[in-house]
Amino acid sequence: MVAGSQQAIEGIQMSKARARRRGAVVLSLAALLLSASIVHGQRSGEAGAIVYRIDPHTSDVRLLVYRDGALATFGHNHAVSLQDFKGTIYLQPKLEQSRLELEIPVDRLVVDDAEHRRVEGPNFASQPSKGDIEATRTNMLSSALLNAKQFPTIKVTGTSGPVDSKNLAMLNLSVQLVGRQIKLTLPASLKLEGDQLQAWGEAELSHTELGLKPFSALLGSLRVAEQMQFKYRIRASKVPQ
Repeated sequence: MVAGSQQAIEGIQMSKARARRRGAVVLSLAALLLSASIVHGQRSGEAGAIVYRIDPHTSDVRLLVYRDGALATFGHNHAVSLQDFKGTIYLQPKLEQSRLELEIPVDRLVVDDAEHRRVEGPNFASQPSKGDIEATRTNMLSSALLNAKQFPTIKVTGTSGPVDSKNLAMLNLSVQLVGRQIKLTLPASLKLEGDQLQAWGEAELSHTELGLKPFSALLGSLRVAEQMQFKYRIRASKVPQ
């Protein structure tokens, strides 16, 4: 009887040990699934959004930079445009919850595209020489301005403010530029037709606002003006689901 009781006790203890192990495995699996769901939640923060991919070839983004100083007539106004960039728009049912992402390679910025200068009218009528364009681009990418070697990419994220009855909104943007985080607010007109989405607008920006120092030569008698004009028309296509 004693031996049988001892065996029964040992059996109960072994059953409890197995139960504890099963419980530990279940808890481990639960923790793993929970952490996986958290990671998935972090990665799918655009739940419910319709995704649109921006087409850089049909989009038009440009910054107009103006000459200034006593010798301004010896300089040129310049049009800087984007040629190659990546962008995604996450369009939510409530437009003000939508989000924008852009990645702009600094070394792909284009200086003084002839067609862009032509459409800007008399202030851009004179076409700089190839040497002038190269010198302007070198100054723009130098460590004194955009510092392209250390900061090769400009990243932009943003959300839309309330959209009115005319589909007008203000974009609240966060721009990573030359190692700094800059907050900008830009006006936007929105248009959605079928699988195509467009957003466009323009605004005046300053070098100070962007944390940049305008290029200057000849003791400031020939320099880049503080104020610039920013124009954009973004075109994006719906990504098939």
